[in-house]
Amino acid sequence: MKAKVSFRLGLVFGLIVFFSLALSYVYQGRHLREVVFKTVRAGLLHDLKLNAGMLDQRPDGWPDIALSDRWADKVGKALDLRVTLIDLDGRVIGDSYIPTEKIPSIPNHRDRVEIKSALSSGLGESKRFSETIRENMLYMAMPVGKPDTWAVLRLAKPLHDIGQVEAQIDRGIEGGLFWALLLALTAGGLSAFFLSRPLGRIADAADRFLHGETEVQIPVKHDDEIGRLARAFNYLSEEIVRLTRKEEWLREVLSSIRESIIVTNASGEIVLANPAASRLFMIEGARKRSIPVDHIELPEMRELFVRVHARQSGIYNEELSVMTARGERVFKVTAVPVVKGEQFDGTVLVINDITRLRNLERTRRDFVSSVSHELRTPLASIKGYTETLLEGAVNDPEHATAFLRIIQQESEQLTALINDVLDLSRIESGKIIYNFEPVDVKPALEKTMALFEPAASRKGVRIELNVPDGLPPVLADRNYFDIVMRNLIDNAVKYVDANRGRVRVSACKADQNVAIEVSDNGIGIPQADLKRIFERFYRVDKARSRELAGTGLGLSIVKHILLAHKGNVEVRSKTNSGSTFTVTFPIAGKEAASST
Repeated sequence: MKAKVSFRLGLVFGLIVFFSLALSYVYQGRHLREVVFKTVRAGLLHDLKLNAGMLDQRPDGWPDIALSDRWADKVGKALDLRVTLIDLDGRVIGDSYIPTEKIPSIPNHRDRVEIKSALSSGLGESKRFSETIRENMLYMAMPVGKPDTWAVLRLAKPLHDIGQVEAQIDRGIEGGLFWALLLALTAGGLSAFFLSRPLGRIADAADRFLHGETEVQIPVKHDDEIGRLARAFNYLSEEIVRLTRKEEWLREVLSSIRESIIVTNASGEIVLANPAASRLFMIEGARKRSIPVDHIELPEMRELFVRVHARQSGIYNEELSVMTARGERVFKVTAVPVVKGEQFDGTVLVINDITRLRNLERTRRDFVSSVSHELRTPLASIKGYTETLLEGAVNDPEHATAFLRIIQQESEQLTALINDVLDLSRIESGKIIYNFEPVDVKPALEKTMALFEPAASRKGVRIELNVPDGLPPVLADRNYFDIVMRNLIDNAVKYVDANRGRVRVSACKADQNVAIEVSDNGIGIPQADLKRIFERFYRVDKARSRELAGTGLGLSIVKHILLAHKGNVEVRSKTNSGSTFTVTFPIAGKEAASST
């Protein structure tokens, strides 16, 4: 768990104060110890000089060690010091710390540092361990006697006493340091708390903003650094909200555009793709990271991206045919470079799938060509025979009658063609309003077959109907149901041989549909033509079709009517063995049940 800012600030303030006081303690302690030592030394020197002056003349009877030792004991007791008298030979003749009877056994002091310094320079001083009393001492010594030196007076103070004084001073400093540290930590904690409280408000506001509260504002009460930080946060939050809304708006706009839009950076990598482009090229939207162009599976599109990126200037237009999983597609690509200042920064590509448009244009051209061809033949025939009649054949009754019958036949063919074209145009436009209702299949088929019985009888073709009783009605427009069946039965009668042809119409229930089959034993359809027989103006045998007054639009009309009825049409055929067309219509009960 992370510590709060107030705690860390308080800790920092406290540590700063603590180390400052600790350094002060070290410095002041050392300084006070030096002051204490200098004070003790000065007092020791003063006492030494004062007592040395009292011994300028050697008292009578002092050859007796007992007298000199008594004086040392008296002075030492008065000064609370160790007082030692040493003659010029280094023998101790008095010591306030040593009993009189043990003085003779004290080692010679002539080689002591302070004694040698006193005899040589008039004052000796040293700090050392006393072998006599087994304690660290501060020694000061000076010669006594005027005009002739007769002894050396030495005063000594145990360093233990100085250490006790220093210890008392240290305890006082440590106590003050403790209370100062406690007060510093308290003051630092309070200061940190009050300083960090505005930062805490800013942090809370930022956290709420991250969790979706976009209307967060921080009150600004002061014009200090924290106040400026709060104002900056408020401004940034407003800008982020504005940019987020703008981004959402742009994303919605890009998502609603049907054209594929791809944006690349200066390195040629994809940085943005709208949903249409993502679906078309199966790439991600590149919202978080750039995508190399190699991720596009179509090699033609990868090459196009490379060409566009290499230009880096000017508007680029190209129409491209690409083989995709959905077949051949035609794309119209428009590329515009993105330039910041004079620096190329990427490219915006708009890719429009114009496959349907090109197919429609091709269909329109084919349709116009087919209609023109289909109209040209009967019109040319009518024009030719009319000119022949005008040139005098009208006076020949036998030929005139034949020519007029041909003109009438071509006119009927032309009328049928125009009617079929108009019917197909209305059906494909989707402007027809179908009147769906339950249609009984058997009566409707009997009515349609009755229309073809005279023609079938004249040709010697046998027509059979096989529809079981109890077949459910279909949901269809009755008139267009009749058109579908008339086209199928008419084709079957036309394309069977005379006198031995047979047409069979049957119906049965197939799942939730009714399937109607129209079978014949006619010339059949080659396998190569089966996929195209539902195209407009497509004929398997064009010469025979025109001879039989076929327009080539009947099966296309059947297909579009069945699509509008949510049905289907299929064909099975074998050359010289006949054909079977199967159409399906939804059962009326199913549609009624689903609509309630």
